[in-house]
Amino acid sequence: MIITKKHVSRRTFLRGTFGTMVALPLLDAMVPALTAQAGTAATAPFRFGGIYLPNGIQPAFWHPETPGRGFEFKQVMKPLEPFRDQVVTISKMTAPPGSIHVGASAAWLNGIGPVAERSGPGGNAFGKIQSKKTIDQYIADKVAEDTPLRSIEVGTEDMGTAAGACDGFPCTFFNTLAWRDDTSPLPVSVNPRVTFERMFGEAGTAVQRRASLRRKQSMLDSIREEAARLQRTLGPADTRILDEYLSNVRQVEQQLTRMEAKANSISEVSDAPVGIPDVFDEHMTVTYDLLHLAFQADVSRVFTFLTGHEASTRSYAHIGVPEAHHSISHHANDPEKLEKYAKIGLYHVLKLSEFLAKLKETPDGDGTLLDHAVIYFGSGMSNGNQHDRNNPPAVLVGGANGRLRGDRHISVDDKEPTANLLLALAHLANVEVAAIGPSTGRLDL
Repeated sequence: MIITKKHVSRRTFLRGTFGTMVALPLLDAMVPALTAQAGTAATAPFRFGGIYLPNGIQPAFWHPETPGRGFEFKQVMKPLEPFRDQVVTISKMTAPPGSIHVGASAAWLNGIGPVAERSGPGGNAFGKIQSKKTIDQYIADKVAEDTPLRSIEVGTEDMGTAAGACDGFPCTFFNTLAWRDDTSPLPVSVNPRVTFERMFGEAGTAVQRRASLRRKQSMLDSIREEAARLQRTLGPADTRILDEYLSNVRQVEQQLTRMEAKANSISEVSDAPVGIPDVFDEHMTVTYDLLHLAFQADVSRVFTFLTGHEASTRSYAHIGVPEAHHSISHHANDPEKLEKYAKIGLYHVLKLSEFLAKLKETPDGDGTLLDHAVIYFGSGMSNGNQHDRNNPPAVLVGGANGRLRGDRHISVDDKEPTANLLLALAHLANVEVAAIGPSTGRLDL
């Protein structure tokens, strides 16, 4: 037998100019010849993503009527039906109480939110930035290994850093889902260009990065020769995987270039940070594409995505909802407002489904990226009209490396705390966390 497969290190990078380093997706050539993939270091790793929707979802538009398998998808969850075999949705949980809006998002991944009491008589929250380590960071401790980025935190809105304007707390809590430890928040990056450069190089100040952007043609142009040399050593299957991956990188790069050109053509926003789209749907698309690339290239195995901050005043005119998201969530049971509230939720689930489809279509070792990941989508409240913490939306999609069975609606008993689900997420990643926030035990998945 002639062995032609050549072993390529899992941490191979294509290096180009201006600090560019392009990581590679998992290739067959990264598995030593005649070695079973499941027994090597190249076995597909576990990946986790947490995606937060502000202002909740009306339970009647989300939760299935019957528990168990074969449940009927309600109107807002309907776009997830193509992934039924890898969907687990959980109802009747209770999110932690706390500050009306800050307490919803800030506690989503640790069950605690701000440790201090809000500003006001007897309060001690002014300027005090303290919470608890979040479950995504416990997972990152286990799975990050030698990935270039331990975790990625992205968003679409920035509330600034003022104290007192955000439910009486420092606005850092509005800009943060993830906490490295009790005093180390990991604020979201809202600029896709900054995230792209963090993933693929381009170090320096903002001024230096813009100057570099003007003098270079394309990041991929700078690594073309090295990529061609590598491809000559790969088999047909690996060549197709690498071609698709590099095409995805170029697509994102071109998206960013188009959006920057549009922004720079408008003099009124000439001082805006390069890379922040002026069209929200484009912002969502390119952010999800970056997260897909992060998983595909194994740049990072853990991410959190704050799709909007709580009490967001963003309009969704592009889907027929010109009013602000927060005001629509206070629908007062008005049928027209309820319909618009549902449309916003549906839009976000549609964007989620586009991302999931890319994960499902991307080969990864002996399966796909979705087979080897868990994506947790949800909110810190249910009915935004009442800031209701009971029965919030919570859905998991993915195979968790064979550890999560799909096509299930789990209806919990006695308003089980959402913190129990957080313990279950850690367990899926082979991380044992004794307790988190108000947890009473691990939810049985």
